[in-house]
Amino acid sequence: MKLSVALVLISFGVMFLAYYFRRRHKLHITLMSSVMLFDVLFPVWLYLIHDWKKRLIDDGELFSFLIWTHLFLILTLYSIYVLQVLAGRQMLAGANEAREGHRVQSRGIFIVRLFVFLSGALLIAPDSVTN
Repeated sequence: MKLSVALVLISFGVMFLAYYFRRRHKLHITLMSSVMLFDVLFPVWLYLIHDWKKRLIDDGELFSFLIWTHLFLILTLYSIYVLQVLAGRQMLAGANEAREGHRVQSRGIFIVRLFVFLSGALLIAPDSVTN
């Protein structure tokens, strides 16, 4: 689990670099695309390295409020990503009116990503911390 936490923290570092280089459009797009790809593939990686059937079904955590909150936050993050990409494409096409929406969505992405990370950290099983 330590590797998972480290990867997420690194992805936040990449996100901050993307913010820092927001005026260099190609670099910004590359960095944020890598963060988005990480956020889409990270749950798949977690699924492959953990026994979710045992935890969710056998141990009965499927109906946990925290599990469903975490899932809702992830889906919210993906939705904001779609809006962010659409606004970014509009800006690249020359529509400056999309700039404010893109800026507000970027704040939303940071906040929701932070809550996804925190809710995920709360879901770390105590026996997997030592691994």
